[in-house]
This record gives sequence, structure tokens and C-alpha cells, in this order.
Amino acid sequence: MKKLTTIICIISVNLLLSSFLHAQTLSEKLGGVRTDYVITSHGVELEITNQVISKRAERFYDWGGHNDGAYGYGYGYESFHLEFTVKNGEIDTPQSGNLLKSERFIVLDFYDENGNLLGSRTRSVRDVRLVSNNSPSNKLNHYSIDLIAIPLPLLEAARRIDIFRE
Repeated sequence: MKKLTTIICIISVNLLLSSFLHAQTLSEKLGGVRTDYVITSHGVELEITNQVISKRAERFYDWGGHNDGAYGYGYGYESFHLEFTVKNGEIDTPQSGNLLKSERFIVLDFYDENGNLLGSRTRSVRDVRLVSNNSPSNKLNHYSIDLIAIPLPLLEAARRIDIFRE
């Protein structure tokens, strides 16, 4: 009888603990928030496999030298980033492959659920990071876009974000 009570107690504790444990993704453990935006480029919907807004540290620096001396400067800041993975597609499809090589700005247009434009913001190519696997059969493009100076209420109201090159 004592053995049966011990087994029931162990099972009950395991069930109780398992109900409290919540499996989190890496981005959630690091403070990221899952989002469900419809992401398009020139109005063409992209197949998004994962998207999150996360806080990141950013930095910028420059340095140089010449015969009379040298200079250097830099700064750092913290901002939120929209990070997402596109399967078999990419931003700005009419001129594929040149997203980060161009000097033109990246435009983010924010739309509500009725298709009304809520606001628009440009980002420099320096504010957009791309990592790609370059696989022809299952191409994945992972983007990280700095959202500095984009109001959070705009992000809350938006349901679709159209991203394209200016």
C-alpha cells in the first residue's frame, strides 16, 4: 500500500510539473516576441516560415589614416529588430540578388487589416541584414531589419508590411 501511494505521488508531481513547464523557442528565451505580419514585397506575399521582434545591440564605427595622423569614431545603441525567414523568395523580387549591394533605401510600408496605409519608413541598407543558404531547391533568406525610430503603436496596428527597394 505504501509503495502504491509513493507511485501515485510521483506520477502526480510529474503531471503537475509538466503542466507548468512551457517549451520555449530560443528567440522567446532571449526575449523575442513572435509576430504574425503578412510580409510582402511590391505587393507580392512572401512565404514566411518564422518571424519575431527582438531587442538587439547595434554598433557603427569608422576609422582611417593618412600621413598626418589617423581618426576613428563609433557609437552603439539598442533597438528592436524585425527578423523573419523567407522560403523560396526574397525582398524586392524585380531586382533579385542586389538588396544589400545597392545604395538605394529600403522602404517599409505598414498597412492595417483593411489595407489602409498607416505609415511608411525608410531604412538604409546598413539597417538590413541578410543571411542566405543559397540552396536552389530550398532557398531560405533570413532577414533582420532595424526598427529604430518606428513607433510601437504603428507596429501594433499593422497587419501587413510591404518591404521593397526605393
